[in-house]
Amino acid sequence: MRRFSFLSSRYALIAMLIVTVFLLGVGLYLGYISADQMRRIIKEDFNQQQLILARHTASLLEQDINFLKRELSTLNLSPSIQYLEHLTWANRMRVTLSSVREEGVIEIRRVNKDGTRAYSVDERGVEHIVTGSFQAKPYLKWALAPQNKGHIFVAPVQTQLPNYVGRLIMIMAVPTYEESVDESHPHPSGDPAGVLTFFIDAHYLAKKFTRDIQSGKTGYGWIMDSQEIFLYHPERDFIGKNAFEVRKARMPAISFDAINQIQRQKMLAGQEGWGEYISGWHKGQAGGEIKKLIAYAPVKLIGQDVITHHQDPYFWSVAVVAAAGEVEGAIHSVYKRQFFLQIIIGIFVLFGAMFMINYRFERQFTGSLQKEVEIQRKELQKSEARYKGLVENATDLIYTVDNEGRILSINRFAANFLSHRQSIGTPPTQEVSGDTCVLPEDFIGRTFYEVMSDKSADFHMEWIQEIRNTGRSRSKRHQVSIGDREFWFSTSIVGLKDEFGQVYAYEIISRDVTGRKTMEDRLINMEKLASIGTLAAGVAHEINNPISVILGFSEILLEQTEQMPDLHETLKIIEEEGLKCKKIVENLMTFARTPERIEIVTDINNTLDKMIQVVKNTLLTKKIRLETNFQPGLPQVKGDPQELQQVFINLINNAVAAMKGGGLLKVKTALTHDRQKVMIEFSDTGRGIPKKDQPKIFDPFFTTKKVGEGTGLGLSMCYGIITKFGGNISFVSYPVEDYPGKHGTSFTVQLPLASPGELGSLEDRSVVSNPEAP
Repeated sequence: MRRFSFLSSRYALIAMLIVTVFLLGVGLYLGYISADQMRRIIKEDFNQQQLILARHTASLLEQDINFLKRELSTLNLSPSIQYLEHLTWANRMRVTLSSVREEGVIEIRRVNKDGTRAYSVDERGVEHIVTGSFQAKPYLKWALAPQNKGHIFVAPVQTQLPNYVGRLIMIMAVPTYEESVDESHPHPSGDPAGVLTFFIDAHYLAKKFTRDIQSGKTGYGWIMDSQEIFLYHPERDFIGKNAFEVRKARMPAISFDAINQIQRQKMLAGQEGWGEYISGWHKGQAGGEIKKLIAYAPVKLIGQDVITHHQDPYFWSVAVVAAAGEVEGAIHSVYKRQFFLQIIIGIFVLFGAMFMINYRFERQFTGSLQKEVEIQRKELQKSEARYKGLVENATDLIYTVDNEGRILSINRFAANFLSHRQSIGTPPTQEVSGDTCVLPEDFIGRTFYEVMSDKSADFHMEWIQEIRNTGRSRSKRHQVSIGDREFWFSTSIVGLKDEFGQVYAYEIISRDVTGRKTMEDRLINMEKLASIGTLAAGVAHEINNPISVILGFSEILLEQTEQMPDLHETLKIIEEEGLKCKKIVENLMTFARTPERIEIVTDINNTLDKMIQVVKNTLLTKKIRLETNFQPGLPQVKGDPQELQQVFINLINNAVAAMKGGGLLKVKTALTHDRQKVMIEFSDTGRGIPKKDQPKIFDPFFTTKKVGEGTGLGLSMCYGIITKFGGNISFVSYPVEDYPGKHGTSFTVQLPLASPGELGSLEDRSVVSNPEAP
């Protein structure tokens, strides 16, 4: 009986052990299936993230290509390009080349319709006129076909172009027609004139958007075109090679069927998606067979406005690649914990009925884990959205940079500020305005030296170096140059540290305090002006007596020389100038008071004639040739003749000072296009105003002359006089340093026309002042 009981217990134990092993095996199998399913889900999620990155890069490339199309079409509308004007075509090309050089354009070429001559400006800014035969060029044949008018031609990448052998060059072209109107061609013919092309370094353009791609810790990006050529790849010897051949040539022992199939059936078909393949290296390091994850998206180069002579569509494809081992390694610890948990649960499966409980527990655990992950993901998205809204809606410049000063992120206000605050010749009280059209993404990857002057960029880099060395952050008030404008910023820089306490980036918050600084400077200038007013009152009393004597003797001489017309006329000019001096003295005596505004009607042509009589001898002695072009019959304008003469003489004196050794001075009057104002233009051939000084020339006390030669009040007073009568004054200057063949300055004064009521009141005053008039 005991033996039977023992055997029964033994058999029961063996049966229990067998059942336990079986249930453990089932548990492990189910755990393996669950882990494998989790691995697939995580891989798919990772590949989706890579696909988003590939789409974003493709979108940036398409935006850049569309920008080049617009720039090419805009340049093609210029009369200088359509008619190949020999004085301006090269400068016009240089202006466009400077704006598209960062997009990889290395040459702009204009070929005439006969194909016998090409006009080009290369990446160094040097113009060339090449005589030869261009009739066989595909883009010229395409451009001369009438049905291609208004379209854009995109040629596949070539590697054997003359002068660019070995470089990956893509040609973009547009037909040129003589359709623009200007002074030289008031009646356009509308005939085809040839073709205008951009020569684009495709490798440079692809590298610009792909080199900083990082998926995971060591993932990277590459680009191939529909001709199976690598345009960019981290492996330098792959660039320009066939994507199907170069891998096999490097490592023949590995089968690349998977990636070749993805490239042939998906990427070369213009599709997007993701997959897996086997490689023999990663980031240049060989390591046997390495499994990789890849996501890809096409770059559409040809839109509705583009026609290509190739029957097959031409496009690029962006790929983002990461080692699958990184993803698997990240979830390896999760697998281990899950397996241990299943083993522990499997031990308790000794009580047979716990099998279903174990199965349900596993399912519930997996479901709760996914829910928790989803909750945490949504909370992270909300937190990120709140932070992004706070930064994007701020009215300060907020951006982050790395150790090399390269922008990592930037808010919308900073992007708009850096792109719109670069006007030239704007009066000090006028702000730059414009619709927001700049995306913060346009600044990602750019350095301090690309958005600021070298001096300002050096200052920021030295500050970053100081924070890196000391670990302390502090705020500074400093001057910064952006484009051709000077600003004052109040800035704080904070180092961002990683989990090891090392600074890997810097957050910069800057506030524009230029207005506050300008107000402080104006307060200082107001103190100076108050001192000058006190001094002017004393000087005016001393000068008034000799002026009265001069006017008295002038009156006596006028009575004695009535029979000598020439001398009499000269004395009248002396008397008029003396009266002007007397009025200036009176103005100095009332310098601290606000005078009553009396708008007087003026005949501009008559006022300029009298003024020219005064300065013509000075112009002759300075070897300056004067050309006048006065539009006859101009209506009268608002303004005091004597104050306007003061403005005109000041502008002419500035022009004379700029033309040392002689030159040409042009004075022109005309009605504006809206016929509401009279325009007076003074143009000289002097040295021009340096770009760094142009934004400040209307500021009080600012002068470029040597000490003793000028006070810096001339243009400021001119600006005040013109604006007092409702007019405006502006200028365009070409400094000799930047425009050696076309230097000079043009000041334009615009004054509003006198109203009928003002003309009538002027007649009434003239009748009262002359009671003997009929």
